[in-house]
Amino acid sequence: EARAGADSLADAQLTCVLLAAAGACAEVSKALRVLSLAPASAQAGGTVNVQGETQKGMDVVANDLFVSALTGHVAAMASEEEEEAIAGAANRKYEIAFDPLDGSSNLDTNLPTGSIFCVLEHTPGHPFQGSGRAKIVAAGYALYSASIELVLSLGGGTVAMGFTFDPSRRDFVLSRPALKCPSRGPYYSLNDAREPDWPEGLRRWVSDAKRGEVPSGTKFSSRYVCALVADVHRTLIRGGWAGNPRPHLRLLYEAMPLAHIAEACGGRASDGVRDILDIEPTGLHDRLPVFIGSAEDVAELVAYGDVQQGATAYTECKDK
Repeated sequence: EARAGADSLADAQLTCVLLAAAGACAEVSKALRVLSLAPASAQAGGTVNVQGETQKGMDVVANDLFVSALTGHVAAMASEEEEEAIAGAANRKYEIAFDPLDGSSNLDTNLPTGSIFCVLEHTPGHPFQGSGRAKIVAAGYALYSASIELVLSLGGGTVAMGFTFDPSRRDFVLSRPALKCPSRGPYYSLNDAREPDWPEGLRRWVSDAKRGEVPSGTKFSSRYVCALVADVHRTLIRGGWAGNPRPHLRLLYEAMPLAHIAEACGGRASDGVRDILDIEPTGLHDRLPVFIGSAEDVAELVAYGDVQQGATAYTECKDK
């Protein structure tokens, strides 16, 4: 069914890329299911990646699975875990950027994690350049939780659909034919404990939201998993917004793919000033603040102004 969904909205090469990415997600989920049974040495990791973060063993495994699955299907690959782009095959129309394992700080406690990717048109000699709005042809994420769900944006960012992995069939089965994000919702998602470091506009919005004093009159509740895929997935289904006010999330590997999916659902994604899909990367590892979710809720937040926090280093939750 994953092939049928992709075939109807993609050419043959793009379908092959999406099936390879879906296969990588299935293999990552398979490794995660038995991770707690693996020797401690296999879980440890210890290497510092290009982001300056200490990798867990599963970060490395997930990255290797994605690279292996996609080799031969794309002209170039870029990974959150790799300093440089990886050359691909000749005569391929597309390139792919991916975060192979989002939320790995949750692994020790068996909480949700995910994978994120976007497929872009490839320009020979100029890989991974241009805005998401101009270059992305499809994007996706996998959520590894009670079930494994794969969400894709296709059709030039006009359609979003969800597939659930059926272990008995060893395939992703269409479960959300047309994913739509509510224009407003009841939840915001960010780390409330960082409130002392927030800029004034963000602090005012959250204070008003808790009291039902935002212009919409919605009295918001907070939901927060500390895995970007999980927080965004809930937000796209239930409404509201999820994000990080710090320039911390990666444009290519997290923000652009999730923004493409959000807009395909009828939602919005902003860095607090600009629409994320209008931002052009200046390098493979650009970072920025991110606010993703219901179009009217994100617009209301941005209208408060001063919602972008300066760079601040925290240690216990790498994703937020």
